[in-house]
Amino acid sequence: MNEYLVATLDKLRTKNYANVNIVIGNESCDLDSSVSAIVYACFLYWQHKQIKCNESMNVNREEQTKGDIFIPVLNVNREDFALKTEVTYLLKTHGIHKNHLVFRDDYDLKGLLANTGSKVTLVDHHVLSTKDQFLAPFVTEIIDHRPLDKTGWTYNDSAHSTIEVVGCCCTLVAQRIKDLSSPIAKDLDFFNAYPVCSDMLHSTIILDTINLSKTFNKATPHDEEILLFLESLIKPADYENYRKGKLERLTNARSDVSELTAAQLLRKDLKIVGEVLVPTFPILVQEFLERPDALEALQTTLTQRSCNLAVLLGMHLKGPMRRDVAVYSADTTRATRLSRFLQDWTGPAFGLSSPGSDSRYIYFTQSNLSATRKQYVPAIQAFLNIKN
Repeated sequence: MNEYLVATLDKLRTKNYANVNIVIGNESCDLDSSVSAIVYACFLYWQHKQIKCNESMNVNREEQTKGDIFIPVLNVNREDFALKTEVTYLLKTHGIHKNHLVFRDDYDLKGLLANTGSKVTLVDHHVLSTKDQFLAPFVTEIIDHRPLDKTGWTYNDSAHSTIEVVGCCCTLVAQRIKDLSSPIAKDLDFFNAYPVCSDMLHSTIILDTINLSKTFNKATPHDEEILLFLESLIKPADYENYRKGKLERLTNARSDVSELTAAQLLRKDLKIVGEVLVPTFPILVQEFLERPDALEALQTTLTQRSCNLAVLLGMHLKGPMRRDVAVYSADTTRATRLSRFLQDWTGPAFGLSSPGSDSRYIYFTQSNLSATRKQYVPAIQAFLNIKN
């Protein structure tokens, strides 16, 4: 893996490439998004090599040197990577250093894509943010586990899409790799060549589905099928303890926010939906709001991001799972309207109840433990589509 990443950076720095192929995840840059981008870009690189090996070698030396380059882009600025504690933990355990990675602000992506032969693969999202709209004409493939949203769909008709509601995008990435490997090699050849990819995909599925927990109902049969496939490659001595140990270590890494400021916590896992800021915390929102600088940091972030509303989503990961929510805006009337809209939402119902009142924000506990930001986004979009 490191050999591939270092070679990619060397080609980027020396401009020793012909066509650019970018694989980019969503702006939250969580573990699912990061691993999906890294693993799938590595696969595309491997696939390209396999195809070249099977083709005639009657090409000149210049063509051999300047071939396609496959770049996994972590969709976060380099300075914010330390906020992604579970991502840094997993990559570190596999010896992948941040200096070998490409971050959002490392290169001018518009400039890299100037070549007409450039291609973009979107993983773990299929709705582009405003700042990423320039990617649309170059998108040739999409792999995502969110419900299909055709709003603003401007991709070419030839773009291949793998969109299926599962617990983890890495499930679909692994399936896609299996499907594409068959025509050029045996199904397992890529995974055998890059065992680190099998383990990172497996780890991410374990974390995102909470070890296939029935309580939280995030996993699907497809997630379980792929998890078993990956375990057939990894061959752990004790499957049950292997899964439990991974979940505990990754959960601890994600929850370790003791050194982060309130402003950093807001950026750790952030998504913007229209004018609404939607950060997810690996701690309860109540705990975040108890920080003395929390509301000041929240208002500053809203101003910096040109947002007017915030929906804060929290979860308690150690011990029994708990979730809570807060809605905040300087415009208390809009905050109240959004709060009521979320309380009345039924697709699915969030199970929001207010244990008390605070004049500065509207706070709820959430009884539907399986509802994550993925379920809140459609509700927020629906709210924004009506006049409020």
